[in-house]
Amino acid sequence: MSYLTNIVKLRALTAILLIALLAVACGKAELPNLIEAPKAITPTPKTESSAEELIDVSTQSDLTNEADTSFDVDDIATNGRGISDESIKIAVIKSGDVFQDIEIGVEARVFRSNENGGINSRELEIIKVVDDFGREEDLKLAVKEIVDLDVFAVVLLSTATSPEVTDILAENNMPFFGWGFSEGFCEPNKWGFGFNGCMNLATSASNGQNFDTSMLRLLSIFYGRIPQIISVTTNDTAGTAVAIQNETLWGDNIVKSIQFGGDITAGAILEQINSIRADVLLLSMGLDKTLAIKGELIDNFSGMVIDDVTYLPGILQDYEIASELEGGYVLSQVPPQEEYRGATTEIMTGLSQINGPQIYSQAISIGYWSTDLLIAILNSIDGELSVKSFFEKANIEGYLYKPEFSGGPCPLQTAISHQGPSGGAALLQVRGGVFRPVVNFNCP
Repeated sequence: MSYLTNIVKLRALTAILLIALLAVACGKAELPNLIEAPKAITPTPKTESSAEELIDVSTQSDLTNEADTSFDVDDIATNGRGISDESIKIAVIKSGDVFQDIEIGVEARVFRSNENGGINSRELEIIKVVDDFGREEDLKLAVKEIVDLDVFAVVLLSTATSPEVTDILAENNMPFFGWGFSEGFCEPNKWGFGFNGCMNLATSASNGQNFDTSMLRLLSIFYGRIPQIISVTTNDTAGTAVAIQNETLWGDNIVKSIQFGGDITAGAILEQINSIRADVLLLSMGLDKTLAIKGELIDNFSGMVIDDVTYLPGILQDYEIASELEGGYVLSQVPPQEEYRGATTEIMTGLSQINGPQIYSQAISIGYWSTDLLIAILNSIDGELSVKSFFEKANIEGYLYKPEFSGGPCPLQTAISHQGPSGGAALLQVRGGVFRPVVNFNCP
């Protein structure tokens, strides 16, 4: 089977480009330990023109989220929708082409909660799982159906998520949990809770919210020296947001920032950087494009080649793809299973209790931690459980979410979780055909 055939097999995963917004050689030596992060860098954005339709990130004006989902808390009805004396009902919506088994992670965390007495003696109950196949119209229909059901909250992990969809949930006062790469998890919407905060770079870039600074910690493997970075992204809105973040984080240490339109080839990139000395080549361009060019870049660039999408459990089982990624690095904002720390052990225990897989996917992990955040907030509420008491606890009083297991998501203050990411990332390298942690998942 040819390499191009393997790309076609994985094309369904290209929707993960949305997820690539979330942030962005060791050889066989001992893995370096994380040390003190680089000191703050004064942002000095600069972008050079490219023959491949490079655009100036400073001219972008279409990143602003104009939706207004503000309201008075007194307008929230004190009701027990989805909550009875015996149970709390939730639903799951997924894009099965990318996040095939998220409900398994949700089920594992629900099982653990119920086995330990539930939430104020109530069991969590998953009453509906919907696959929208990555189609926005299917997602809208699913959301409109669920808001009319006796459901308290939704675990939402869909590549079709849009402000229109999350506004429907917000207008119906329905909390939703997931990976906050959509605008709906960020201000002004206060009903969406990402397990690691607001991860939408376009929203952060336009509204001046907090950027994810995890990369500053990860690249402190340079032992205090600030590395020289080349940033390569697409020239669409998503790529522009990533370019803005990279330039804001690294300032003058971005020695070249390139944005490509249309086809992106390794040759075109190497032609523009062949005379530049840099430590890191940072790629953010989606899965299929990254797979097509990363191997050639690893072979011809002397520093670290890092991307933000190829940490996908199972991807290295294909020999040809594993060979293309060998020696390269990948940033993960989900605690990786390969670390085998407390959080990993906890998920694996939960999966064994429901006869689930012991090698778990990214979607299972996201489903687990999204549900963990939901359960933690509900358990923190004193008195009557209702839609209103949840909102008051999560957004007015605020709750400090802090997983009890090492290697899990970072602490998150729910009242400000819509304003930026909570941080947390790991750096892995493909060595010997497997992902190997270089910097363990850690928090700011």
